[in-house]
Amino acid sequence: MSLPDSTQAAALDAEVIKPVFFAWLDIDTDPIRANTSGKNITPTGTGDPDLDDFEFFGISGQFVDISPVSYKQGGSDSVTAQLSGIPGLDDDTLALIGDPANWRGRDARLWRIVRDASNVQQGGFHAYYTGKMTSLSHSGNADGQLLNVTIEGYLSVFSEASNNTYLSQTRYDSGDLSPQAAIAIANGNYTGAAGGSGGGAGSGAGSGAGVRARKDNWSVPDGLGGVL
Repeated sequence: MSLPDSTQAAALDAEVIKPVFFAWLDIDTDPIRANTSGKNITPTGTGDPDLDDFEFFGISGQFVDISPVSYKQGGSDSVTAQLSGIPGLDDDTLALIGDPANWRGRDARLWRIVRDASNVQQGGFHAYYTGKMTSLSHSGNADGQLLNVTIEGYLSVFSEASNNTYLSQTRYDSGDLSPQAAIAIANGNYTGAAGGSGGGAGSGAGSGAGVRARKDNWSVPDGLGGVL
């Protein structure tokens, strides 16, 4: 999320403001572009290639719900948008939405402009949120088709847990046998550790006893005293 320009920031202090959101959902082969002004708008001259010269269909702002952007350690929380009354949601488009392969992990962007009480735009386009779609569903209500989308910030998407551990090392370096050696040592199989074998010398109490037996036979060099 970027900061609004100085003109828009000043306008936000007014008693009456009219925010208009622009949304782009990059659904494969059939992207959705909409704005909440109620009229079709084609932005130009913004310098943003995802905005300029594309028509954003107008839907009513009263049928839109966009969550605020909040931040936490590691990045921003996800943003959810609920859009109703988008034209062109025919059976083919709904079929595309029904297959997550057509949208999951693809780009989604939200912009905002601010208009004053006279409906005059104040400042430029404010990049409200940019990320990847992680959830997209549709349903019907009295106002037509309703889209619900969840957008995750890039940092959150790319920092998801890999579900890998140190024992997955050989997936990335086939010559690194240290994971197998670590398992062998844990099982008291020191011969297997030397050869990189993952086989254990028994399990449970048996393996623990083996380790203790070896430790009982260790001694400290003369002068240090005692037995380990």
